Amino acid sequence: MRVSRGISIHTGMAFLRNEFYNMSIYRVSFWINLFYTFLMMYSVGYVWRALYAANPNVSGVPLPQMISYAVLGVALEAILHPRNGPQIYIMEQVRKGTIEMDIMKPIDFQFYMFAKNMGSIAVRFLFLVLPSLIVAFFLFSLKLPDLSALFGFLCSLVFSIIVSFFLNFILGLLSMITMNIRNINWGYNALLRFFSGQMVPLWIFPSALGVISDFLPFRCIYAIPMSIYIGNYAGMDMLRELGVQFTWILVLGLLSRLLMKRVFARVMIQGG
Repeated sequence: MRVSRGISIHTGMAFLRNEFYNMSIYRVSFWINLFYTFLMMYSVGYVWRALYAANPNVSGVPLPQMISYAVLGVALEAILHPRNGPQIYIMEQVRKGTIEMDIMKPIDFQFYMFAKNMGSIAVRFLFLVLPSLIVAFFLFSLKLPDLSALFGFLCSLVFSIIVSFFLNFILGLLSMITMNIRNINWGYNALLRFFSGQMVPLWIFPSALGVISDFLPFRCIYAIPMSIYIGNYAGMDMLRELGVQFTWILVLGLLSRLLMKRVFARVMIQGG
């Protein structure tokens, strides 16, 4: 992502640290969210245990791998859910009529939103996800994957964060046109939950739905990194899926830049 108008990466990191500080002061909210995150991990783990007790072949993978997949899905949702995305901030600024102040700041707007988003993700990971994951690992006797799967997962996780950001950023840009994207956001959330593999693994979908999910970017956010983690994608299969994520990054990145240019021109002509 290119930073324009003479703003360096160092300045962008300053925005990230500022967002980290702003979010970390809401301690009561964090305690509530921490309890909710752990409760969801506990719930999905025992739901899959119950399903496997009734049918050991329900998902086609061993129970420990399925629990790892489900727990990881809760962890990723805690940091990547659209309710925490940049479109919420953009929509609020549009509602207040102050979005032009952000546009005119001496920093690339997309980079600014990305830095804010990364600060938010860092806070949620450290305060919500990491403590819950540690407890879940001991509670369900989970194990880390081998080094190649772990490295592939970390690469895929970076790609999933970028794909998620671009999708949410595009939604935010649409709010500058429609003024309200609540219905669009609701539809996006529904599609994301169904076709991302976050709640139910995509490999147990009917073949027709599986084909549809292959042509959508949503599985890049949850299904691909989670499947790499549990070993469903390894070797060339893992490289292929990483390539799918990278391709969507290029497509969505280009689309978001083109849309941002057109939307900003419209906003400035209309005076915000």
